[in-house]
Amino acid sequence: MKTKLPIIILTLIGSWHFLAAQPPSSSTRQLVTPSDSLAEQPTQEASLVRDTIPPDSLSEQPAQYAEAVRDTVPLDSLAANADASDTTRTPANFSGSITLSKDSLDAPVDYTAQDSMIYDIAGQRVHLWGEASVTYTSVNLTAGHIIFDWKTNIVTAEGIPDSLGLPSQLPEFSDGEQTFTADSMRYNFDKERGVVYDVVTQQEDVVVRSSKAKFVTQEPRDSTQEGDKVIYNSNSIFTTCTHDEPHFGIRSNKQKTIPNKVVVVGASNLEIMNVPTPLWLPFGFFPISQGRQTGLLFPRDYQYSPQWGFGLEGIGWYFPLSDHFNLSLTGNIYLKGTWGVNAISQYRKRYKYSGNFNLGYDVRRSENDEGVISRPKSFLFQWSHRQESSAHPTIDFGGSINIQSNNYQRRVFNDQRRLENQLRSNFNFSKNWRDKPFNFNASFNHNQNSNTRQVTVSFPNMQFQTQALNPFKRKERTGKEKWFEAITMRYRAEARNQFQAADTTLFTRETLENAQFGVQQNLNGGTSFKVFKYFNLNPSFNYDEVWYLRTLRKEFDPTAIELDTLEDGGKTVIDTSRYGKVTDRQVGGFEAYRQFNASVTLNTQIFGTLRLGDGRLKGLRHVIKPSISFNFSPDYTREELGYFREVREERSADGFEQYSIFDGGIFGGPSQSGRQMSLRYSLNNIFEAKVRSKKDSTKDNNIKLFDNFIVGGNYNFARDSLQWSQVNVGGTARFLKGITTLRLQASFDPYVVNEKGRRINEFAINRDGKLLRFDGASARFVSNITVGKLRALVFGEEEEVDLGTREEQPDRRNQRTEETDFLSLFENFRISHNISFDWQPQLTGRDTFFIATNSLNCSGSIQLTDNWFVNIGNFGYDFVRKGVTFPSVGFTRDLHCWTAGANWQPTVGTYSFYIRVKPGSLDFLNIPYNRTNADARPRF
Repeated sequence: MKTKLPIIILTLIGSWHFLAAQPPSSSTRQLVTPSDSLAEQPTQEASLVRDTIPPDSLSEQPAQYAEAVRDTVPLDSLAANADASDTTRTPANFSGSITLSKDSLDAPVDYTAQDSMIYDIAGQRVHLWGEASVTYTSVNLTAGHIIFDWKTNIVTAEGIPDSLGLPSQLPEFSDGEQTFTADSMRYNFDKERGVVYDVVTQQEDVVVRSSKAKFVTQEPRDSTQEGDKVIYNSNSIFTTCTHDEPHFGIRSNKQKTIPNKVVVVGASNLEIMNVPTPLWLPFGFFPISQGRQTGLLFPRDYQYSPQWGFGLEGIGWYFPLSDHFNLSLTGNIYLKGTWGVNAISQYRKRYKYSGNFNLGYDVRRSENDEGVISRPKSFLFQWSHRQESSAHPTIDFGGSINIQSNNYQRRVFNDQRRLENQLRSNFNFSKNWRDKPFNFNASFNHNQNSNTRQVTVSFPNMQFQTQALNPFKRKERTGKEKWFEAITMRYRAEARNQFQAADTTLFTRETLENAQFGVQQNLNGGTSFKVFKYFNLNPSFNYDEVWYLRTLRKEFDPTAIELDTLEDGGKTVIDTSRYGKVTDRQVGGFEAYRQFNASVTLNTQIFGTLRLGDGRLKGLRHVIKPSISFNFSPDYTREELGYFREVREERSADGFEQYSIFDGGIFGGPSQSGRQMSLRYSLNNIFEAKVRSKKDSTKDNNIKLFDNFIVGGNYNFARDSLQWSQVNVGGTARFLKGITTLRLQASFDPYVVNEKGRRINEFAINRDGKLLRFDGASARFVSNITVGKLRALVFGEEEEVDLGTREEQPDRRNQRTEETDFLSLFENFRISHNISFDWQPQLTGRDTFFIATNSLNCSGSIQLTDNWFVNIGNFGYDFVRKGVTFPSVGFTRDLHCWTAGANWQPTVGTYSFYIRVKPGSLDFLNIPYNRTNADARPRF
């Protein structure tokens, strides 16, 4: 319970109330004015408080010393001395004003103690024992023993020994967001300054340990502002290590700290494990501002390369441009002329959007074996944007862009990113209309191959499409629905612009001039209804119309003749190897083609079940999904349509070849296969087994033995020969609870082939007596082994079946897993094996059976202890090529406030070693040593 006790009243109340030690329960008092009147009117009774009482015994026996005080001071002494002339009394008819001392505080001082309080009236001090606390405005002080002097407004705090004689309840001081712990301290509430000994303060992540520190409050420049609180330290070490004995730090004799702003040090020396190093700084400043502040970015790495010289990577400047947007300008600088710049930004607005972008430009010095020096330039642009689902109900905008030129990632990066051969971008804007059956989409797409150096950019792409529409459905339904009311139709229109070029010429005028543009419109419809109770009949149609502004023309140049000279029996014979040359050119102008096809599909399902009794295998089921469809498509090669033209062949004196003027278009061209009237058939088979559960005898599990074993082909009525297509067979099966997946594919042909391997119109049954001729097969086994799958296989634990997809998984490297057995060490480890067999028939001799691929790879991390990690980036062996795949092996050691690690890529000869401070204000303390791509492999 808090009470307000003005100091001026202390002399009017019986002295034994103040001189007695307080009871063990928590006590709280509040001083309203520090009152110099006590000093002006000392009383005899107040002087009787004895400082000779042992303070350590107050907490143990407060009642004894309270009794000693009562025995010393007469209970009626105050009453006997009180008379009309006592100036501490206020007359009832007093109407004047009260003048307070100029040294009085402007707010109450609250103080509490868990053990006891002792008031020294003569010395004008209060002793607080046991979890004591003093609070004044925003200042709070807690300690085992606190002495508050209300005359000088000085508070002194220190710890007390515990039952083992060890220091406990050390002083903890807080002023707003500024806090620290010390061995002992003195603080003046009036002057707002103090002295602390053996103090530990923390600003953001920087821990400052000093033998002595003074903290003062500077006068503000503006009366409306508060003055800065400044801490002066002597014999200090500042570090980001939180250990009681810091593993590293920067020691200096003089330091100045402005909380939440900066730490300024004089001459300082780097210490590691309390051992001074040869590294000295004449002075230094370290920003410790809270929030985002403009400032210097220390280098990420200090590098040396024989090819580039000494260098710094990641040095730059940080700009917090707004509350939602920041920018980092960094550079890589080497002494021999290699340099690069990057602009990296992150932005985020809560419930609206978030993203980042990276713009890079790099110039790398390269020297070939002949000593010729070049400086190729490369460019990088990456952007990722995500719109929150709650930002807008009908509009979505987002995606990612990753465009590079001149092999930027292989020149600059020295990690797994240099192995990426395919770079892709996809950025979209979509708009939906409420209560409307259509939507609009605009996108940017990009595909880049770092091996061929070819880039394809599609921009802008615009698409408008409708949902399923029922144009024949009655608005007011009465009676049974008619068959034509179930007809659905969809419309889609797309416009696309596309650029194709090498990555070195992507941003040139020629690339823009060779851009291709096209528009495609599609209308399709169909319906579905039951026939003969068990069959589904699905008629459908599809109409396409494509517009181009540029089409292809092929021209034959008869003057470009090539002759070969041959020797025949001692005679020289001149032969014509090429009768001319065919050249391509693009012709401007509007051209369009149209396609139409229709189909009718009939399908059903047949179930077969075999019950096997009450054993472990309880039954088998076979599901057959037969499907028959008839497809019609007209002949688009007719001359009157103008879709196809003829040009002379280069290597024939009188031969002609047919081509489409739409070849190379971004939406392709019309079909060149002629009229189609084909009957397609397929037979999909699914084999399942019902097995009793090992854990629960009342529960049965369904296991797929063979999934989607499909047999299919077609017969074309419109062709005059080779009407039957090949018969294709394929299927998928999984073994060992999903560890291994088998994919089978085979093809059979009803026709035979000639000596050149081409199909001829002769049935195989007529020549070889076989209904179908074997035309090739392949089998592929893919195995992915994890600890979870091994447990599922060996111990029967549940594990999700691996469907063979490569969805992005959360990064579980360097995450500690609960050790239950030896396999727990490999919890974040994966081993994959890929082997495929090909079987190809030969015209003469035996068929060829060979292993097409056979590779073993492993990746992941092994946590040997709480601090040791072994990382396997990608290690494997290709048994076909008889070579090691690109491996990356490394380790990481957690050193509390440091991290040490090494990585090695033996096939390309690169490696790296580092020991560095963990991310924080002092993470520029980094000792790297590596060998880069430029020094370990052939130059680009």
